[in-house]
Amino acid sequence: MKKYIFKLLGIFTVGLFSLLVIGLFISGFFVVSDLPRSEVADKYSNQNSMFITLENGSTVHIRDEGNPNGEVLVLLHGFGMSLHVWEKWVAELGDTYRLISFDWPGYGLSTPIRDGTYSRNEMTDYLVSVLDWMNIDKSVLVGHSMGGEIAMNYIVDYPEKVQALVLISATGLKIDRSDKSPRTLELTKYPGMSTALRYITPYDTVKNAVITSYGSEAFVNKELVDRYYELMLNSTNRDVFIKRIKQMFLDEPLDARIGRLNHPTLLIWGEEDQMVGLKYAKRLRSIILSARLVSYQGVGHMPMDVLPKVTAKDLTNFLNSEVFQ
Repeated sequence: MKKYIFKLLGIFTVGLFSLLVIGLFISGFFVVSDLPRSEVADKYSNQNSMFITLENGSTVHIRDEGNPNGEVLVLLHGFGMSLHVWEKWVAELGDTYRLISFDWPGYGLSTPIRDGTYSRNEMTDYLVSVLDWMNIDKSVLVGHSMGGEIAMNYIVDYPEKVQALVLISATGLKIDRSDKSPRTLELTKYPGMSTALRYITPYDTVKNAVITSYGSEAFVNKELVDRYYELMLNSTNRDVFIKRIKQMFLDEPLDARIGRLNHPTLLIWGEEDQMVGLKYAKRLRSIILSARLVSYQGVGHMPMDVLPKVTAKDLTNFLNSEVFQ
């Protein structure tokens, strides 16, 4: 009986909170306006930035950097992020490899897909379109978080186009029921909350999310938080943010789909990852029998950005020993 009462109280509290937030939204309180795309692009593009338009209507922000004659590494960023998370790796690896990174549609400086749903399969098709445009026939696919999930989906469909797979804190496996979903994901399940979240984006909420991702405030500064915040507010990016969250509940886990992979695979993980725990890396290693796991103490969800030299060296050792002998 007590359990039932507590459940009712919980539902009532969430409902009351939803009404409060919607009321604040309607009144204009806490509403944060989008930033002009041109203004954000001026700040966060550089001399290596290219902008190309695909048939799906999206204009893609791409960087093609490093050694033009080197083996190709395609770098796929994660949910709520941008290609900027790879800048330290580009500095570390650019003398040896050709490094291609891009913003997913509605992330960073790329524009949304026309009538996009942002399902895993649609994002995989987006990757296909980008690689076709770049004339990349074969590459090492490196995916972080959501990027790793899309990389796994891609390699199952196009195994001949991938020389090796590198998964960094990758999502995509079946989530344990005991895991606590991020608060923002849970809120989108309630009526009206998606609309409210589209317009209410407090700076401190983004800051706390960045600190959680990076594992410690010691790895985070104002410039980093500003970048995440301003790219989140870039034109219609928040619309895509909400749509992708909803798709996370609809996409089927990849556990069974990736069971036959036999490509050389490196798993890079932070042992204190609060977003995608180390247990998922161990599960991936048990599913992909060719996978090798490297983990780092005291590191959260962003090992390549927090430990660029160490992780780049581990990546290079893997490629030299298992891929480009």
